[in-house]
Amino acid sequence: MADKKFEKQIPNNVVSLESSRCTGEGCKKKAEKAGFCAEHFDWFKAGLITKDGMKAPDFDKKHYHYTAKKAS
Repeated sequence: MADKKFEKQIPNNVVSLESSRCTGEGCKKKAEKAGFCAEHFDWFKAGLITKDGMKAPDFDKKHYHYTAKKAS
C-alpha cells in the first residue's frame, strides 16, 4: 500500500527542457525570443513560419523573397 503512494507523487524540482527549446519545426536550439531561436525568430517576423513553428502555406514563395532580400 505504501508503494502505490510513492508511485503517484510527481517531483516538483524537475525542469522541463521542452519549454526552453525553439518551437521551429525540427529545431533543437535554445529559445531566445518568443519561443524561437534567432534564425527562426527572423523567419517568424518575415511570415515564413507560424507562431506554432510550422511552415506557412506559401512558404516556398515567401522563402524565395526572404533570401533575395537578405542577399541584397
